Amino acid sequence: MPEGRQVQQMFSAIAGRYDVLNHVLSGGVDFWWWWRMARRSGAGPGKRFLDVAAGTGDSSLALARRGAEVVSTDFTHAMLRLGPAKFARKGLAGLIWASSDADAQRLPFRDARFDGITICYGIRNVEDRALAYAEFLRVLKPGGQLTILEFSAPVFPWLRAFYDWYSHRVLPRIGAWISGDASAYTYLPESIRAFPDQRALAAELEAAGFRQVGWTNLTGGIVALHTGIR
Repeated sequence: MPEGRQVQQMFSAIAGRYDVLNHVLSGGVDFWWWWRMARRSGAGPGKRFLDVAAGTGDSSLALARRGAEVVSTDFTHAMLRLGPAKFARKGLAGLIWASSDADAQRLPFRDARFDGITICYGIRNVEDRALAYAEFLRVLKPGGQLTILEFSAPVFPWLRAFYDWYSHRVLPRIGAWISGDASAYTYLPESIRAFPDQRALAAELEAAGFRQVGWTNLTGGIVALHTGIR
């Protein structure tokens, strides 16, 4: 896996085309995944959420649409700076604050500040997940929930075979064509393959100290929603 600085540079290079690529490469299913994530997170009026690795802000928008107050952070400033204009266009700028370039392993927030934390497609890119989990527990209020949306292991053999072919043969070519940067979309399938499956990720969260850990497969397990309670 690339070091943090390399990941930061890679995502900076594709920031301007990131949203288009997400929609194209997922066939538009990503909108439904955001909606499921926000619903599962428990976001709502009167709740303060931290959205880690928020990228250009689609995950933060999904939370704010449910009435939550959202602090949106990312390790890559080139991604994060695209969020405020998007929030304003959607009429949700008053509910979302784009914070500093926060590293998930060293969050610049006081203890027990948030009712919920979300991280979507970002935990794969964290160098030391145990450090990030400890930080999530620190800044969550007692009873607060962590929600992770991440690529995972398809549960059906035929889907697993198709997804393996698509992610290694088709996705890098389309990604390179649209973004002009082949490295990011070669890294993506490699990082997914190296990432823990649903059960292994749940075990990591339990070992870190989260309670009531569980997961839900979406689109046959192409992505999964994991949750855990502080």
